[in-house]
Amino acid sequence: MPELPEVETIARGLHARVRGKRIAKVHIAWQRTVDARSLPLSELVGKQITGVGRIGKYVAIQLSGGFTLAVHLRMTGQLLVGSLERRYDSSGTGDRKHERARITFADASVLAFFDARKFGRMRLLHGDVVAQLGVGRDPLDPQLTADDLKEMLAGRRTPTKVWLLDQHRLSGIGNIYASEALFYAGIRPRRAAGKLTAIERSALLKSLRRVLRRAIRFGGSSLNDYVDSEGKQGGFQKQFAVYGRLGLPCLQCRGPVRRIVLAQRSTFYCSTCQR
Repeated sequence: MPELPEVETIARGLHARVRGKRIAKVHIAWQRTVDARSLPLSELVGKQITGVGRIGKYVAIQLSGGFTLAVHLRMTGQLLVGSLERRYDSSGTGDRKHERARITFADASVLAFFDARKFGRMRLLHGDVVAQLGVGRDPLDPQLTADDLKEMLAGRRTPTKVWLLDQHRLSGIGNIYASEALFYAGIRPRRAAGKLTAIERSALLKSLRRVLRRAIRFGGSSLNDYVDSEGKQGGFQKQFAVYGRLGLPCLQCRGPVRRIVLAQRSTFYCSTCQR
């Protein structure tokens, strides 16, 4: 957490709130928040934000001069916008003791990065950001086809659920949405990725896109620390078909939802609806 829908929600909110702002000051409260491979964040001063997007699970803050500030929120990271007096946002979210970095704009507004667990990272890059971050294809890329998926899966003995979590293959998918997409595609999580049929590959790609787009419409899933750039929680956790529903009836067949562990991650599925 957060996964693609949460990062997309945050990026859209930030784009609306900080695009066009010029950076006046940067303060790093915990130095390890800055990725060791990053360009110096002092380079941010004087730059204007030209837009905010998403690359895999990274919030990509685009800056004048061809720079990009990539932020990986990991488990507990939050990016909140507001003013110092209002603790950066309108909801009261964001504990000041967990502030790891702060960007102050020329208009005195603030973009603050909070991270209770300290796993999140910020990295300033210049040039081809996708190549430097090493992320895979985006599942929402309209140019990604079922034939592309066939090539990517060919010969893979890895369980399909585990393959979906590999950010070097498809980027942005995590534990929640992999489980949900496999349910709607009717594919068991343990199935070898390279053994999926053409029909199953097509169903998987459609299910991934369906689940991710629905989750974005609901503002993502708030299970623990996730909030958007305004400090608001998402609502997709109320729409889960299998994730976190161990023992509850399947929404399609009414049989019990089961749980297994793959790659040290809890995986939920229906043994009747998924083959």
